[in-house]
Amino acid sequence: MAEEGILKCSVCGKNRYLKFKYTKRTKCSSCSLKWKVPWNRCLKGYMSGEKNINFGKFGSDHPKWVENKKRLLDKQIRTTFKYRQWRGDVFTRDDYTCQLCGIKSIASVKVYIEADHYPIQFSQILKDKNIKSVEDALMCEELWNINNGRTLCKKCHDPTRGKRPI
Repeated sequence: MAEEGILKCSVCGKNRYLKFKYTKRTKCSSCSLKWKVPWNRCLKGYMSGEKNINFGKFGSDHPKWVENKKRLLDKQIRTTFKYRQWRGDVFTRDDYTCQLCGIKSIASVKVYIEADHYPIQFSQILKDKNIKSVEDALMCEELWNINNGRTLCKKCHDPTRGKRPI
C-alpha cells in the first residue's frame, strides 16, 4: 500500500485520497463509519423512490400513522395566549432566575428557562379537573394561578418531567 495517494474503497469502489496515517485502511472514511452511515449506503437505488414500500403513503395511509395523538390537548393549551401570559408572569415574578440552581437569564448570558407547574403538575390538574377541551382549560383558575408555577432552567427541569422528587 502507498503511504499517500489514491486508494479504491473495498465497499463502495470509489477512489479516495488517503494521507499517511490512513495507509492501513481498505475502506474510505464514509464507509467505515458504521454508526453514521446506514448499511445500504453504497447500494445504488435500494429502497429509494418508488422502490420504497411506503412511497406515496401520507397521513392515514402511512403505517406509522397514529389516529389519536396522546398529548394533542396539552399542545393546544400550551399555544394559547393565556398560557403564554401565565408563563411570562411566572418568569417576571421569579426575575428570570432558576428556582433550583439560581442561574439567571440576562441579556449578556442567555439561559434557556422554562415555566414549571409546581407543586401540582400540569397533567394532574387536567386529570383532577376533568379538562377535555381548550375551553375547559381556559375556565380553570387553578391552571393559571402563578403561585402554582416556578421558573427552572432546562437542566433542572428535565429530571422533573413526569415525576416530582424535587
